Amino acid sequence: MEITNTITEGQWFCAVEGIAIAEKISNVYYEEYDSIPQNKNMGDLKMSVVQYRLFCDLEGLPIRRNRFKYFNTDYCSPMTEKWERVLRKSISDNPKEYASFMKSLRVPKEVKGCVTLKYVVLEKEKDKVIKSMETIRKSLPLKFTFPDLKHIAEDNHCVINMNDFIDDVSDVQMYIRIFLVYMFGDSLEKRVLFHKFDYEIREK
Repeated sequence: MEITNTITEGQWFCAVEGIAIAEKISNVYYEEYDSIPQNKNMGDLKMSVVQYRLFCDLEGLPIRRNRFKYFNTDYCSPMTEKWERVLRKSISDNPKEYASFMKSLRVPKEVKGCVTLKYVVLEKEKDKVIKSMETIRKSLPLKFTFPDLKHIAEDNHCVINMNDFIDDVSDVQMYIRIFLVYMFGDSLEKRVLFHKFDYEIREK
């Protein structure tokens, strides 16, 4: 078992919950809807995320449920001699679980994520907003980026400005939550590629 200084796809590493195999590593970049730090710009690297399958915890006990995870690589670490010993002992003590785990790797596992955006809705514009959302939903391609969504909203004269995000809704009487669903790692030129658009209007 080779020990490296980096986390690479197809290799063992130490996750927060235990020892795992990295299945996919993707970079995530800052987009308009993110809270961008003052020292960063849109398009800068936000984080690297690893999708993985857990085999055992940090004591070597096999993990049988909720094996599929993804997390910021900054909170994960490459294998060390200590974790290599834990893994080898766990494999030796649990051959059936190890065989089952390795077999599960043959079946690709897709992980979904969701970006939630919130916007103020005026009572008098509620019906127009709903009509706009339905029009946008019908007009979006199978996969789309956030700029694609903005352009379609603008072309259809949406009453909501897609750049007017809000975080705090405590003083808002009515607002809409837009859900943009994506598959982990699905991206195009530093942009997340979404495949589903949904929404709900909340009132107080």
